[in-house]
Amino acid sequence: MALEIGSTDFIELKVEDKDLAKNLRISSDDNFPEVFATARLVALMECSAAKVLIPIIEEGKLSVGVEVNVKHLAPTLTGDIVKSTAKFVGMEGKLYKFEIEAKDSGGVVGTCIHTRAIVTEDRLMSGANKRVGK
Repeated sequence: MALEIGSTDFIELKVEDKDLAKNLRISSDDNFPEVFATARLVALMECSAAKVLIPIIEEGKLSVGVEVNVKHLAPTLTGDIVKSTAKFVGMEGKLYKFEIEAKDSGGVVGTCIHTRAIVTEDRLMSGANKRVGK
């Protein structure tokens, strides 16, 4: 089954405390603000693109992110809802390319160009294990 160019889907996320940049710190020296974390924005954007692919994914396969080029343009506060909408814009070889826009109650908070591949889960895990000698 082929995916039609222009196919879209979206995901909404209510920003909770766990989604804030201040809670994603790695080191005690990190000092991040109490706004929606870029890492969570990227995850939301990837998930909205993955959702577009669901109708064409065969059993035993899944989609994985390959490249993410994101611009986090504005902060979002706890309690607001961020809606990420992904639009399939075409193929780059075997990769599915998406344009993604995320909005909260104040408007656009992020944009993204993202590519995904469809792979077999067995092959992905086998490759991951080979990389580390398992």
